[in-house]
Amino acid sequence: MGVAAALVLLAACGSGDGASTGEPVDLVPTTVPIGEVLAGAPDRVRVALGDEDCLDVLVADTQAERERGLMDRDDLGAADGMLFVWDSDVETAFYMVQTRLALDIGWFSAAGEIVDRTTMVPCPAELPQDCPLYESSSRYRYALELPAGGLTTGALTGCS
Repeated sequence: MGVAAALVLLAACGSGDGASTGEPVDLVPTTVPIGEVLAGAPDRVRVALGDEDCLDVLVADTQAERERGLMDRDDLGAADGMLFVWDSDVETAFYMVQTRLALDIGWFSAAGEIVDRTTMVPCPAELPQDCPLYESSSRYRYALELPAGGLTTGALTGCS
């Protein structure tokens, strides 16, 4: 390997995170208010629940995306779940029509505080009216769906 290539390789190895200087490295992700990671209407964001690790979730922030949700999926691929987003507080009910995955759902206030939660079971029916409705006990701004058993307690925040 040439000297120039070795220098480029060494330069690329520096992380700037304190690891090469012996300084302590903060391995805990930085959390921010959930609204901050949603600025600019991204398709995916990283979120956390309480002190848990960050999750990579799909964002459903249009009516069409919210209606489609996680229908007709056998798995979530590389995503950990889906975050449903509204511009104001809502009382919208969820159904599991044509959804093959059992899901936990958490409903959260605009500040990211948990409002309600439940587990939703798959419904193979073709029509929404043939499936049970899942509703929050209070109005909410965000709803987070994760595979059943994956929803922990704590406030919803963004990860940076």
